[in-house]
Amino acid sequence: MVLNIDQGYSPVRYLVMLAIICLSCSEPNEQDPSDPLVDPSFTFLQDVNKLYFSVNSESAYQGNSLDSVIVHWYGISRDQSPDVISLNDSGIKGDIIIGDDVFARKISNDVQSLNNVLTDVTGLVFMEFFATFGAEVLTLRDSVMIGNIIPRIESVTAPSLIIRPSDATVSLHLIKAEVYDADGLETIKWAGFRSFHIEGDSLMNNGDQIYLHDDGSEEILYEPNITSGDSIRGDGVFSFRIPVYGTGFTDPAFQTKAGTFKWRFQAQDQANEYSNMVEHEIVIQ
Repeated sequence: MVLNIDQGYSPVRYLVMLAIICLSCSEPNEQDPSDPLVDPSFTFLQDVNKLYFSVNSESAYQGNSLDSVIVHWYGISRDQSPDVISLNDSGIKGDIIIGDDVFARKISNDVQSLNNVLTDVTGLVFMEFFATFGAEVLTLRDSVMIGNIIPRIESVTAPSLIIRPSDATVSLHLIKAEVYDADGLETIKWAGFRSFHIEGDSLMNNGDQIYLHDDGSEEILYEPNITSGDSIRGDGVFSFRIPVYGTGFTDPAFQTKAGTFKWRFQAQDQANEYSNMVEHEIVIQ
């Protein structure tokens, strides 16, 4: 016998886990509380690029013990061949608590693990859970609306070595970060980096972001005429010309510290979600 319970498309709850918000389309309160297969869940963990699945299943049904719980993962279309993923209640591979009847799996969202990989996906994704009790196979269909997609730093352009001027002058060095957001470049709130001094074990600029700009150098950032150095407004390449002060300056406010630095680039979108972090090492002499 096959018990087919279609969870439908009505959004009912927000799942917030790490760096992603997914809107579940399961229909609550339509299942009989005695159903042995209930409460499907899916989360796209964008910050680690993994998919998380879980479902509750009883250990026995109509006198038969539970043999296995799996999920068929269709990705963006039920018309394509699904990935077959085994779930477990053993506290491993993404399952949290042993023996709590919640069967789960966390799996990498890459071509080595899945055929139906999510790449910059917005909209509905589809899956179907199966629990096998002897000859009985119960199914539970589910669909989930992927919410906000976090921004992604595609590349960073920055020197690996900067030599300070030997006099009381300032040199400007152009730094760039190419940022992408599947929800649209207009949803990117900012891009920037923090500078960590390795030898000194301290954060530069008081630990604050050094912001990059996608303004096409149309805006004056510092008087009289200092601009970001950005080439094209709104193209997703964020830029800034950082000042490096020469060794001839005696005022501590106008001195650039020498040493090895980690520059940690990140972006944030209008939903206040953060991108992946890209790290760049630079030596200043």
